[in-house]
Amino acid sequence: MIDVEEAYRVLFEYVTPGPVVALPLSDALYRTLASPINCDLDMPPFDRSVMDGYAVRAVDVTQAPLTLRLVGEAPAGAVVGKAIGDGEAMRINTGAPIPPGADAVVRVEETEPCGDGVLVKSSVAVGNFITRRGAYVTAGDVVMAAGLRLTPAAIAAAATAGAARVSVYRKPRVAILTTGDELVDVDQKPLGAQIRNSNQFLVEALVRSAHADPVVLPVVRDDRDRLEASIREGLKADVLCVTGGVSMGDRDFVPEVLQAAGATFHIHKIAIKPGRPTIFATTPSGTLVFALPGNPVSALVGFELLVRPALRVREGGGAIQPVLLAAEVVGGCPATRDRQSYHPARAWVGARGQWCVERVSWGGSGDSLGLAAANAMIVCPPGAPEVPEGAQGFIMLLDPV
Repeated sequence: MIDVEEAYRVLFEYVTPGPVVALPLSDALYRTLASPINCDLDMPPFDRSVMDGYAVRAVDVTQAPLTLRLVGEAPAGAVVGKAIGDGEAMRINTGAPIPPGADAVVRVEETEPCGDGVLVKSSVAVGNFITRRGAYVTAGDVVMAAGLRLTPAAIAAAATAGAARVSVYRKPRVAILTTGDELVDVDQKPLGAQIRNSNQFLVEALVRSAHADPVVLPVVRDDRDRLEASIREGLKADVLCVTGGVSMGDRDFVPEVLQAAGATFHIHKIAIKPGRPTIFATTPSGTLVFALPGNPVSALVGFELLVRPALRVREGGGAIQPVLLAAEVVGGCPATRDRQSYHPARAWVGARGQWCVERVSWGGSGDSLGLAAANAMIVCPPGAPEVPEGAQGFIMLLDPV
């Protein structure tokens, strides 16, 4: 059994970025750039107005208020060839090119119509409300580095730079296999000792939230031969995520079947609660294997601690551990013993701008209903004393973007 820090060291030693593909920009949301994007032109590509108003020569309005002759209009998207001369002004829209001869813009709020001219109420300096060509970047500059995730704002920037296609890391395909004699489908009513298969939906949702592609395999019972066939099918994916059958029961066949299929174990137990019997392994073909405990809270903790960071590396996002935030603990939190503990909790921002957190009511690692109210985990290191009401603790937010 290893601690959490050692688990990350091992994980990041064996997980590497996946293959690279070229995609149309419209298909690349939340993908990670494998190559930088260079801007193909100066930005802005011309001197432009940042306000609606009037393009003027600053020297003409030093004695404002005064009236200038109105000699035309400079709309956005149009190039005006007429130059502004002595005592003249031209109506201009936000984003429009500055006409020849003008060196400043007067806001429309500082003007009034005056016959065929315009009354300018205040003087302006050279360059007033003008963004110069190349003020943001010049042609050829790198505007987005490799490793950047293409958020909506980044997509807009890539479009501005002329990147119609982008080089990104391919989404990992994650095979999801749930095991257990006790499982029935979600549309069936459990009888006797049966339970509904919530883990399939939990892990599938987690995989989608990590911007990877889930491949759901049929549920497999606690039968060695059937499990072997299902695992070999799952190992065709980039990542195999198994839930259940990983502990030390007589019918927990997952570890031995994985080893028989050629998987090399790098992590078998982690000093965490819940989720101790979590497995991380690799195969000669490069498939990453995660075997998580069958209890839903344990499966969630194992996914957030290991699977999500591994998927981020595969997508080119770098080796990043989950971020822990300081938070004021409402209601306190019990002491821990020999394992790092994760308590489902509800976090919010308090009146002073601080994070606050309170444990949710739940019945243990098998209680998926209690887990539904949680948007965070209170993280308590091994051997930590009880956290009293109002003291500072640390939280891991769930389902990060």
